[in-house]
Amino acid sequence: MKKNHEAADQDRSPVPEPAEDPKRKEKEEQILRLRADFDNTKKRLERDQQEAVKFANEKLLVEILSIVDNFDRAMTSLSEGHDPEKVKKGLEIAQEELHQVLERHGVQVIKTAGESFDPKFHEAVAVVDAEGGVKEGTIVDEIQRGYLLNGRLIRPSRVRIAKNKENE
Repeated sequence: MKKNHEAADQDRSPVPEPAEDPKRKEKEEQILRLRADFDNTKKRLERDQQEAVKFANEKLLVEILSIVDNFDRAMTSLSEGHDPEKVKKGLEIAQEELHQVLERHGVQVIKTAGESFDPKFHEAVAVVDAEGGVKEGTIVDEIQRGYLLNGRLIRPSRVRIAKNKENE
Protein backbone atom coordinates (compact mmCIF):
# COMPACT_ATOMS: atom_id res chain seq x y z
CA MET A 1 0.00 0.00 0.00
CA LYS A 2 2.81 2.26 0.66
CA LYS A 3 3.74 2.10 -2.95
CA ASN A 4 0.33 3.26 -4.01
CA HIS A 5 0.58 6.32 -1.80
CA GLU A 6 3.99 7.15 -3.11
CA ALA A 7 2.81 6.74 -6.65
CA ALA A 8 -0.18 8.93 -5.95
CA ASP A 9 2.05 11.60 -4.39
CA GLN A 10 4.27 11.55 -7.41
CA ASP A 11 1.33 11.95 -9.69
CA ARG A 12 0.26 15.04 -7.80
CA SER A 13 2.41 17.78 -9.11
CA PRO A 14 2.08 21.23 -7.59
CA VAL A 15 -0.99 23.02 -8.82
CA PRO A 16 0.18 25.60 -11.30
CA GLU A 17 -0.73 29.17 -10.29
CA PRO A 18 -3.19 30.66 -12.70
CA ALA A 19 -1.54 33.03 -15.10
CA GLU A 20 -1.92 36.58 -13.78
CA ASP A 21 -4.71 38.40 -15.45
CA PRO A 22 -3.16 41.40 -17.31
CA LYS A 23 -6.29 43.49 -16.80
CA ARG A 24 -6.19 42.90 -13.06
CA LYS A 25 -2.53 43.85 -12.89
CA GLU A 26 -3.23 47.00 -14.89
CA LYS A 27 -6.09 47.94 -12.52
CA GLU A 28 -3.87 47.41 -9.46
CA GLU A 29 -1.18 49.64 -10.97
CA GLN A 30 -3.80 52.25 -11.81
CA ILE A 31 -5.05 52.18 -8.21
CA LEU A 32 -1.49 52.61 -6.92
CA ARG A 33 -0.93 55.58 -9.25
CA LEU A 34 -4.22 57.17 -8.18
CA ARG A 35 -3.37 56.69 -4.53
CA ALA A 36 0.07 58.28 -5.06
CA ASP A 37 -1.52 61.18 -7.00
CA PHE A 38 -4.02 61.67 -4.20
CA ASP A 39 -1.28 61.68 -1.54
CA ASN A 40 0.83 64.15 -3.55
CA THR A 41 -2.17 66.44 -4.10
CA LYS A 42 -3.06 66.30 -0.42
CA LYS A 43 0.52 67.21 0.58
CA ARG A 44 0.63 70.06 -1.97
CA LEU A 45 -2.69 71.47 -0.71
CA GLU A 46 -1.46 71.31 2.89
CA ARG A 47 1.74 73.17 1.89
CA ASP A 48 -0.30 75.76 -0.02
CA GLN A 49 -2.59 76.26 2.97
CA GLN A 50 0.38 76.70 5.32
CA GLU A 51 1.87 79.28 2.94
CA ALA A 52 -1.47 81.12 2.72
CA VAL A 53 -1.73 81.27 6.51
CA LYS A 54 1.91 82.27 6.85
CA PHE A 55 1.52 85.25 4.52
CA ALA A 56 -2.18 86.05 5.05
CA ASN A 57 -1.45 89.36 6.75
CA GLU A 58 1.10 90.55 4.21
CA LYS A 59 -1.21 93.08 2.53
CA LEU A 60 -2.27 94.54 5.87
CA LEU A 61 1.30 94.76 7.12
CA VAL A 62 2.52 96.49 3.96
CA GLU A 63 -0.16 99.14 4.47
CA ILE A 64 0.71 99.54 8.14
CA LEU A 65 4.45 99.86 7.46
CA SER A 66 3.98 103.15 5.61
CA ILE A 67 2.05 104.46 8.62
CA VAL A 68 4.82 103.28 10.95
CA ASP A 69 7.25 105.23 8.77
CA ASN A 70 5.09 108.34 9.28
CA PHE A 71 5.15 107.86 13.07
CA ASP A 72 8.93 107.40 12.95
CA ARG A 73 9.32 110.62 10.94
CA ALA A 74 7.15 112.46 13.45
CA MET A 75 9.28 111.26 16.36
CA THR A 76 12.43 112.31 14.52
CA SER A 77 10.91 115.73 13.86
CA LEU A 78 10.16 116.18 17.55
CA SER A 79 13.69 115.26 18.55
CA GLU A 80 15.06 117.71 15.96
CA GLY A 81 13.05 120.51 17.53
CA HIS A 82 10.41 121.05 14.85
CA ASP A 83 7.18 122.84 15.69
CA PRO A 84 5.19 120.48 18.00
CA GLU A 85 1.87 121.66 16.53
CA LYS A 86 2.95 120.61 13.04
CA VAL A 87 4.20 117.29 14.36
CA LYS A 88 0.90 116.80 16.18
CA LYS A 89 -0.96 117.44 12.91
CA GLY A 90 1.23 114.81 11.20
CA LEU A 91 0.50 112.32 13.98
CA GLU A 92 -3.23 112.93 13.64
CA ILE A 93 -2.99 112.26 9.90
CA ALA A 94 -1.06 109.02 10.53
CA GLN A 95 -3.61 107.99 13.16
CA GLU A 96 -6.47 108.56 10.70
CA GLU A 97 -4.63 106.55 8.03
CA LEU A 98 -4.24 103.69 10.49
CA HIS A 99 -7.95 103.69 11.30
CA GLN A 100 -8.78 103.66 7.57
CA VAL A 101 -6.47 100.68 6.96
CA LEU A 102 -8.08 98.80 9.84
CA GLU A 103 -11.56 99.53 8.50
CA ARG A 104 -10.58 98.29 5.02
CA HIS A 105 -9.52 95.03 6.66
CA GLY A 106 -12.80 94.53 8.54
CA VAL A 107 -11.96 96.11 11.90
CA GLN A 108 -14.77 98.18 13.41
CA VAL A 109 -14.75 100.33 16.55
CA ILE A 110 -17.44 99.42 19.08
CA LYS A 111 -19.67 102.41 19.83
CA THR A 112 -19.82 103.28 23.51
CA ALA A 113 -20.59 106.88 24.45
CA GLY A 114 -24.23 107.19 25.47
CA GLU A 115 -24.96 103.54 24.60
CA SER A 116 -26.53 101.03 26.97
CA PHE A 117 -24.05 98.66 28.56
CA ASP A 118 -23.94 95.31 26.74
CA PRO A 119 -21.73 92.64 28.32
CA LYS A 120 -21.27 91.02 24.90
CA PHE A 121 -19.28 94.08 23.75
CA HIS A 122 -18.38 96.05 26.88
CA GLU A 123 -16.41 95.39 30.04
CA ALA A 124 -17.45 97.56 32.98
CA VAL A 125 -14.34 98.69 34.86
CA ALA A 126 -16.07 101.30 37.04
CA VAL A 127 -19.49 102.44 38.12
CA VAL A 128 -20.20 106.15 38.61
CA ASP A 129 -23.20 108.01 40.00
CA ALA A 130 -25.71 108.87 37.30
CA GLU A 131 -25.92 112.61 36.84
CA GLY A 132 -27.93 114.94 34.63
CA GLY A 133 -30.73 112.51 33.87
CA VAL A 134 -28.43 109.76 32.61
CA LYS A 135 -30.22 106.42 32.72
CA GLU A 136 -28.73 103.63 34.84
CA GLY A 137 -26.63 101.22 32.78
CA THR A 138 -25.65 103.89 30.27
CA ILE A 139 -21.99 104.12 29.31
CA VAL A 140 -20.64 107.46 30.48
CA ASP A 141 -16.95 107.07 29.63
CA GLU A 142 -14.70 104.84 27.56
CA ILE A 143 -11.41 103.78 29.13
CA GLN A 144 -10.23 101.64 26.20
CA ARG A 145 -11.77 101.17 22.76
CA GLY A 146 -13.16 97.83 21.80
CA TYR A 147 -13.03 96.31 18.32
CA LEU A 148 -14.86 93.86 16.09
CA LEU A 149 -13.25 91.98 13.23
CA ASN A 150 -15.84 91.30 10.54
CA GLY A 151 -18.55 91.42 13.21
CA ARG A 152 -16.70 89.19 15.69
CA LEU A 153 -15.48 90.61 19.01
CA ILE A 154 -11.70 90.78 19.22
CA ARG A 155 -11.49 93.14 22.21
CA PRO A 156 -14.32 94.47 24.39
CA SER A 157 -14.59 98.17 25.19
CA ARG A 158 -13.56 98.96 28.76
CA VAL A 159 -16.09 101.45 30.08
CA ARG A 160 -17.55 103.29 33.07
CA ILE A 161 -21.29 102.96 33.49
CA ALA A 162 -23.88 105.04 35.30
CA LYS A 163 -25.67 103.82 38.39
CA ASN A 164 -28.52 105.54 40.21
CA LYS A 165 -27.61 106.69 43.72
CA GLU A 166 -30.73 105.09 45.25
CA ASN A 167 -29.65 101.57 44.17
CA GLU A 168 -26.54 101.45 46.37
